[in-house]
Amino acid sequence: MRIYTIVIIPLLIALITLTSCDKPDSYSAISDNSKNELREWAGILARHWVLPPGDSLRPKKPTESELLSLIESCESNPEAWAYLYSCIADTIAVLEPPSPECQY
Repeated sequence: MRIYTIVIIPLLIALITLTSCDKPDSYSAISDNSKNELREWAGILARHWVLPPGDSLRPKKPTESELLSLIESCESNPEAWAYLYSCIADTIAVLEPPSPECQY
């Protein structure tokens, strides 16, 4: 019994840990099609929120039905929310800051 508690239990714990964990930020539960759609949405949302009105790169405001569709697709896979937020942050990070006269 002692060998069981010394060897087998830690071995089982290590095996479960190694097989149940994905690489951080791998988002393996999200399909490639969903990732592409979420990246597109992240670009639209980030540019709409950050760029000033009248900027040629600023997309129009998404409609309520478009946003509800995005919410439904993320609700079906909670990992999609994290991926969407990550993509939004990445998009905002690469946008050029506004000119000094636009800043308050």
